Amino acid sequence: MSKLSGIILKRARLVPSSVFASPDAVVKSGQLTLTQKIEILRRWEFDARGMADARRDTGLIDQLRSALAALGVRARRGRKKGVGPRGPVRVA
Repeated sequence: MSKLSGIILKRARLVPSSVFASPDAVVKSGQLTLTQKIEILRRWEFDARGMADARRDTGLIDQLRSALAALGVRARRGRKKGVGPRGPVRVA
């Protein structure tokens, strides 16, 4: 199993769709560790949720959930508006 170069791995962690054609491609990659795959898919899920809020497109989110499930990872639930990762968000 050859590893991704440092620059490509960094890019995959920041913008997964710039390196991988689909979430399934991440799952099938022989160049990533399980931890790296999960990290990349979680980032992609975070990005997709932001886009889905704007466009109401959940197809990619479903693909990401399936990919994470294939790796044995439970899908995250969507966050409620006004609640951030550390609790309620104050709106000025």
